[in-house]
Amino acid sequence: MSLSRVSKKWLTTIPSDVRRSLGLNEGDFIMWEVNASKTCATIKVVRDPIKYLKGKYSDPKLRYEVVEETVDKIVMGFTHANNRTRPPNSPSQQGR
Repeated sequence: MSLSRVSKKWLTTIPSDVRRSLGLNEGDFIMWEVNASKTCATIKVVRDPIKYLKGKYSDPKLRYEVVEETVDKIVMGFTHANNRTRPPNSPSQQGR
């Protein structure tokens, strides 16, 4: 059994014997899973994250352009919500 400490910034070092046993390399991903009773965490090494995610979202309508457009709308909504001025064609501006 190995021991490591969590820093103020929530970082930890994976002990060298654990790194060697798992064959970890720089750039590998680690997936954390906590059991139902929240008493134990299991880690799994994910060497190819694209392969892991492939097929996870099989919606043919989910394209980069659609996602980017949706994010732009959300960001612009937050931007305008933080400003005192309203964007052109907003509901409060249309009635004037």
